[in-house]
Amino acid sequence: MKHTELTAIPAIETATEPIRSEADLRQRWRAVMGPLGFGERLLRFVLVGPNRCFLKVLSDIEIPAAPDPTLVADLMAVLSDFLTTFEPGTTVAFCLTRPGLGSVSRVDRRWASLIRDCAADFEVPVEPFFRVNDEALLQVAA
Repeated sequence: MKHTELTAIPAIETATEPIRSEADLRQRWRAVMGPLGFGERLLRFVLVGPNRCFLKVLSDIEIPAAPDPTLVADLMAVLSDFLTTFEPGTTVAFCLTRPGLGSVSRVDRRWASLIRDCAADFEVPVEPFFRVNDEALLQVAA
């Protein structure tokens, strides 16, 4: 099934509004991502404070096409330590960006599963996982 992004891009100022639902989280990512169209694969992540708002620092790492368990384990180890410096209740939101068209792929699902599983292993609390390509920003179901 093809899904084309039809909604307007929310103003960037809305990116730090509270997240009360998965739809809100999608809208925060949509505000941050801006116009769609990506030339590289990145795993983007941002902390969500206990007030349920994005903290203002967006980070990203280049990723290969195939999920890389070592890369993800290394990232989760760093995030696990890093989160100890924040208030309890702080979580991490991830969004995979990649070029291309179409719905969520098997590879997108494998990345999402690897992130969720590895986060659980390192006790890193995560938000629902999203993927954005040149066409749409979609949640990747568990």
